[in-house]
Amino acid sequence: MQNGTVQNGTRSEDRMQDGTMPDPIEDPRQDTTSDLLGWEQDRWEKDPTVWQHPHAPTPYGDSLVQTYEAAHLDGEVTVIDLMLGLDQYQEATEEFEEYLIAMVQSRAMQLAPDRVEPVEAEALLKLPKRAQLRVFDQLTVLASQVFDWMRAQGMDPVPGATTLPPLVTAADRKRIQNS
Repeated sequence: MQNGTVQNGTRSEDRMQDGTMPDPIEDPRQDTTSDLLGWEQDRWEKDPTVWQHPHAPTPYGDSLVQTYEAAHLDGEVTVIDLMLGLDQYQEATEEFEEYLIAMVQSRAMQLAPDRVEPVEAEALLKLPKRAQLRVFDQLTVLASQVFDWMRAQGMDPVPGATTLPPLVTAADRKRIQNS
């Protein structure tokens, strides 16, 4: 680059005004907004509490709830739907569902080791029973964190319950482990 002119004869300032981006090889100036966004993404990726704000926009745009809903279209059954469809969760609040969705989605987006996979019920039901049990155990750990946090905030995630209702009964667990 000589005297503000790039190889193709266009000044870098002209390219910024006409809406095109400068070529990083021809114009190696750093874009500070990218650095800021990168820092925000890095911070968000490492923050285990981002799920506590299910409707706040993520550094990637949509909120955790919106991202989850976009990934799991209407009519698609997820492990959260299976869980909340159980009798012991019939009284669970909408807030509990939203925080649980945010927890599951944030762990997936952060590629956290405690993420629930698969999330889709159809894929889950294709797994062997012991693998299904592992997924339900992972979901139980996350749901327990949500439940306990909500209670600590003065909320009642599952009215009448002082502890998270079991997702898998002891009898079902024993039957699966013995099979």
